[in-house]
Amino acid sequence: MNQTDDIVQALSDAYDETPYESYAFPLTAPGHLRAVASLYGLQAPAIETARILELGCAAGGNLLPFAAAHPGAHATGVDLSAQQVESGQAVIKAMGLKNIDLRAMSITDISKDFGQFDYIIVHGVFSWVPPVVRDAILRVCRENLSPNGIAYISYNTYPGWKASDVVRDAMILNSHGAQTAQERLSRAKDMLSMLENGLAEGNPLRSALQHAARQLRRHSDYYLVHEYLEAVNSPCYFLEFAAAAQQAGLAYLTDAEPQSCMASNYGNNVAVLHNALSADAPKEMREQYLDFAVGRQFRKSLLVHQERAPEILETPEVNVFEKMHFGANLTAAKAPAGAPSKERHYRTARGKGIASIEPTFVAVAEALRLAWPRALPFAELMDAARSKAKKGISQEELAELVLTHLVLILNVSALEYRIESTGYLPAAAKPQWIPGLECLQRLASSDTLPVGIYNLWHQHVQLPADEVSKFVIRHIDGQTAITDLRTLLRDALASGEVGHPSGKSLKRVRNLDSTAQTLLSDAIGVLRSRGVLL
Repeated sequence: MNQTDDIVQALSDAYDETPYESYAFPLTAPGHLRAVASLYGLQAPAIETARILELGCAAGGNLLPFAAAHPGAHATGVDLSAQQVESGQAVIKAMGLKNIDLRAMSITDISKDFGQFDYIIVHGVFSWVPPVVRDAILRVCRENLSPNGIAYISYNTYPGWKASDVVRDAMILNSHGAQTAQERLSRAKDMLSMLENGLAEGNPLRSALQHAARQLRRHSDYYLVHEYLEAVNSPCYFLEFAAAAQQAGLAYLTDAEPQSCMASNYGNNVAVLHNALSADAPKEMREQYLDFAVGRQFRKSLLVHQERAPEILETPEVNVFEKMHFGANLTAAKAPAGAPSKERHYRTARGKGIASIEPTFVAVAEALRLAWPRALPFAELMDAARSKAKKGISQEELAELVLTHLVLILNVSALEYRIESTGYLPAAAKPQWIPGLECLQRLASSDTLPVGIYNLWHQHVQLPADEVSKFVIRHIDGQTAITDLRTLLRDALASGEVGHPSGKSLKRVRNLDSTAQTLLSDAIGVLRSRGVLL
């Protein structure tokens, strides 16, 4: 074995020893990639019959949502860890899915005859493998990508990762000589404590290192092990990645979050100075300048065949939104003291605030909030806005208003958008799971699940774990009506099988219909808001 083989084997052993949690990453959803491409003037293959390849698929948790929801499509996953692939195959078999295939193999062994794929996803792999594997990733994205296909590659970037590099070096130093994975992790965490609390005031990197260490504290152990303690973690500047992609015959399209590439979203000072320095520079150079301005640590680049480069629009064409469907997980928020009386405030799923006094914005936001997780077509948002718009407004003026409102929601990373609808329906009398979850939630309740729960927006979600919700979850089967679920819950409360959330015993208490209805409505509401019910 040569040095590269040794590193690859070490990576395989590490993932067998500490499996990476395998769940959905929403920005890798083929439907999202297709929608983003259309903003830049490119048509990508329809998702109903698309062929998907994921490199570094772990147990397949990022492929399951797509495969379950699109039986006419096909998903293939490749991972070096045989243990993770085997655990994923067991889940796929239990779910009865025939359109997903996981294989334990090296990316370097994939050749042209492996097949053509419309979407190639490489999330959390590129920076964590040796150069020969990085070259293979780009080669596969060229040789195995269909003519109109989209490749997604995520990777760590400088300058944002410079401080994290120091944190990683310090953690590896302190964990040297550890005999077990657990001891290695414990020693690494000890170093985090020193970086948080033991740095000299005169250390010029003190603030950056403390921030990096504190951010790392929020992550899980498996993330810390694989992100910071692996044999390989090679961040790069965006320009270096773009050059490597070009050399491989690929062209940079945009980031999976296009709004993150807009200098105007980082404040007026950033926008003005960024424009002054890079207005006449090529797109890739402008984005590199922006990475310096914002300290970007992570990118999610979309690539296409080099032959399609002339078709790529310089900036996104927002009017394409008029042909799309939209969702936004917004909650109404209390206005701060001193806010205008008519100003409406909302909180996004990421905890960001957004507010407006504009009636048409409120109409659009309310329509999205009340419909979530259902996707609304642009025409329906137009209807909502028209009810609050000034009299005499033209169709074109109203459309411009709605587009402006959607961009505002997009810029706080709260807007989901697709060319095709996601498949959610208005609330049904007989609640039923989205495709695949009836089986998956049963597996989750009986054993440790190697993959995560998901929704049709390709988001990783958690099922509620309180006693009432668990009872309701067990009885949702697509055949039992809300009224019957209420009766079942009422009887379970009366018998003591299920306790009231307050802790108060309701055993043998009569007239529990109202209590059961309230608890059931709350439980179903949470499940619907998380997108696990159709």
